[in-house]
Amino acid sequence: MNSKEIIGYCLGKKGAYLDFPFGEGYAVVKIKTSPDRNGYIFAEVFEKDGEEQFTFSTSADDAVFLRESLDEAVVRGWHCPPVQARYKSTAVLSRIDDDLARQFADVSYLKAYSKLTKKEKESIG
Repeated sequence: MNSKEIIGYCLGKKGAYLDFPFGEGYAVVKIKTSPDRNGYIFAEVFEKDGEEQFTFSTSADDAVFLRESLDEAVVRGWHCPPVQARYKSTAVLSRIDDDLARQFADVSYLKAYSKLTKKEKESIG
C-alpha cells in the first residue's frame, strides 16, 4: 500500500476529510467535529528519509507491542509530542502488508471516533 492508497482508504470512513495543517507534504486525515473544534486526527501520511510513512493511534499497550514485534517497520510516532507518543506509532508503508495498514487505520479511526460527542456522531451518520 502506498500513501495515496492509505489516504484513500481513510477517506472512505464516515466523516473523514483531508487536511494539510503542517504543510503540503504532510497529509492529515481527520474526523469532522462541531465547527468550534478542529476535528480529530486519525492518520498522518508523509515521506521521511525517502520512504512513505503513516502515523496512527492505538492504546498505549498496543503501541508498545507493535513497536517491539515490528521493530523494523513500526516506531514511536514521528513528529508527536511526548504526551501523544505513548499512543501514536509510525509505520513505514513499504514494510507492512496492506491488511495490516488497513487494520492500523481502522483502530486509529475508532479511537478518534470514540472521542466525538453524541451530536457529532449523529451529524456524520
